[in-house]
Amino acid sequence: AMADPKKLKAAVKEGGKKGVELKGCFEMGGMEFFTTKIDAADGDMDLLVAAMDAANKEPDPGEEEPKGGSGMVGKMLLSSNDDAVVCVCYVPENCVEKTTAEDWMKATLAGPNGDMNGELLEGTKTFAKGIVKANAEAGRFTMKDRDFAQTASVNYLVSKKLFEIKEEDDWVPDDDAGIEW
Repeated sequence: AMADPKKLKAAVKEGGKKGVELKGCFEMGGMEFFTTKIDAADGDMDLLVAAMDAANKEPDPGEEEPKGGSGMVGKMLLSSNDDAVVCVCYVPENCVEKTTAEDWMKATLAGPNGDMNGELLEGTKTFAKGIVKANAEAGRFTMKDRDFAQTASVNYLVSKKLFEIKEEDDWVPDDDAGIEW
């Protein structure tokens, strides 16, 4: 079944924008791996793959608004609807010795406690797809599982020293913090 053209356009647009953001983060801080949600994909695997392609696409210098350009960044994209959380992972060829897309995806699908039981649909060193289906009887709901998948993905990256959770830099002391100005 072909994706609805309006939805496809929205997913590609969001993916392209995310690509620009991730490229900017990479250039500022050298972070090579990111986990992010694509709301416009609406839990549809084809739309999420289209968003990934848009994020990685070489930017067209003729375009007014830059899009994509983040092919040097490994990324886990997540999207959900009421039925499932879908995950698409991409790892650049030059980063596969740090992690493969398949290993990263497996860790994400397991969830933060190892009991989420997502299903790996496809997995290679550079590309992987997975799904976590809702299961109301087991008390599994996709909104929660999307957050669990995000947490599991970030935890995996942190464990491999591929992502650093930065503390807020703009700390402002309380008036009573005992600091003399």
